[in-house]
Amino acid sequence: MIAAATAAGPPRVAAIRSFIRRRRRRPWYDWYSTGFAVVLGVILLWDLLAQPFGRLNGPGGTGGAGGAAPAQAVAGAALVIGAAAGLLVLAQALGPLALSPADAAWLLLTPLDRRDVLRRPAAATAGIAVAAGGVLGVLALAMAGPFLRLPNGAGAHRVPWAWLLFSAVGGAGFFAAAILAGVLAQPWPRWRVRLRAAGTVVGVAATVGAVAGERWHVVSRAITDSFARLNTGSFGLIAVVAVAAAGTAALLVRRMLPHFPAGVVRAGSARAGTVLLAAAFLNVPLLTWIAENNHWRGRRLNSRPWPRLAAFAPRLEPAFVLAWADWRRLARRPAVLAALAVSALAPALAGAAFTGRSHGWVTAAVLLAGAMAAGTQGTAATRRDTNDPALWRLLGVDAEAALVARAVLPALLGAAWLALALALLALTGELPGALWPVLGLAAGPGVAAAALRIARTAPINPADQGPDAPVTAPPWLLTRAGSVLLGLVAAWPTLRAVYAGHVHASTFGAQVVFAAVVLGGYLMIAVRSV
Repeated sequence: MIAAATAAGPPRVAAIRSFIRRRRRRPWYDWYSTGFAVVLGVILLWDLLAQPFGRLNGPGGTGGAGGAAPAQAVAGAALVIGAAAGLLVLAQALGPLALSPADAAWLLLTPLDRRDVLRRPAAATAGIAVAAGGVLGVLALAMAGPFLRLPNGAGAHRVPWAWLLFSAVGGAGFFAAAILAGVLAQPWPRWRVRLRAAGTVVGVAATVGAVAGERWHVVSRAITDSFARLNTGSFGLIAVVAVAAAGTAALLVRRMLPHFPAGVVRAGSARAGTVLLAAAFLNVPLLTWIAENNHWRGRRLNSRPWPRLAAFAPRLEPAFVLAWADWRRLARRPAVLAALAVSALAPALAGAAFTGRSHGWVTAAVLLAGAMAAGTQGTAATRRDTNDPALWRLLGVDAEAALVARAVLPALLGAAWLALALALLALTGELPGALWPVLGLAAGPGVAAAALRIARTAPINPADQGPDAPVTAPPWLLTRAGSVLLGLVAAWPTLRAVYAGHVHASTFGAQVVFAAVVLGGYLMIAVRSV
């Protein structure tokens, strides 16, 4: 029997996976939940992109259509480039080549052919990249649509189908080539850092150029004039080059798969599995916690004495010393501060790209999300103590004083980010007036309450489904929605002024009152719950 099994040769990966698939039974509600999530995501994405895609049916020409401004087309193109660069950086952080936890723990370590084991995840990575790149390619064409010179006979209100096809193929090819280049660089940390740096530089350059185009119309007009010089031959050449780049990258990946290090795949698979699980439950703090652990793992820090804050009252001094950990952590990570400063360009870019103006609900939503994200960068110690409350209790620090001390840094970060973002909007001329940065400084402390609430929320328990009712939501989703609503209320005067596009002196007074009431009320209520 042993001789017959030996003569038959080692089992193939396809046979093993077929054996597992025959014995794995997924209940129908798992498929229903997955399908419902996909359909809901497609509907939400289509609602967001319906207006940009509608430009494909607009009249072409160098003068624009329907009142479209050159800055809007430049901002839209920059948004597509920034989205592609962000997805590339995200793929580098997740892997991009990763297996399921079961395959990484068992199938990868067997003496099977490494190429057969990794062929399916590599094909899945390439397929996702092709689909995302195709959407980005068509979206880029839609952003430039009002300034394209349509060929004779194409119709005054329709982009030729050949251009749509070539744009989709070109976007899919270039993006797949970039993701597969990330697979090639995955075993070497130095090349991964370089690839992430390149994606970041491209995204920042596109964003800065788009914001500059809103301020100086000469820049945006020069870019839209280049859009008018595109023709069918140009789109065809771009598609051919993209397919060649993707094919070359695919061949290099195929040659590399038999020698791909197992340790790299296992580490990437574990990280990707945790991140996907956190994203499925909207567990943003867990994502930041994973990023923190990946950054500090393997690093050694020099010991320094804690500061002596004799100017404060004896009751507050231990609390501020305890809160000093967040200040030191942020000072040791200047890249985080640089990323926050660059992200302040996002409100002007998103508003101009989607609605053609830098004020409205899109800009207000991006401002609120950015301020909350900036504030959470100063709540790492708060989140750690929430997960392990016995730690700070052993320190003997007053709970109220500790919470007040730890609210200072999130308030400063949120206020500085909002002031910078609103100052950029004012410099581009979309939000006239000099009061906008001051309004952002007033709104920052109120948004800090939402950041603190997110940090102090208990970890997500997927088994906690809440009461049995026809229409219900899990408690973890309600708590996250409550944090967003708290930030919305705290910054309501500022967001309402951004939506309207003008500000008055009374808005500043109202914002100060809203921020003080929300932050003060939250601190009073939160201390009682400790």
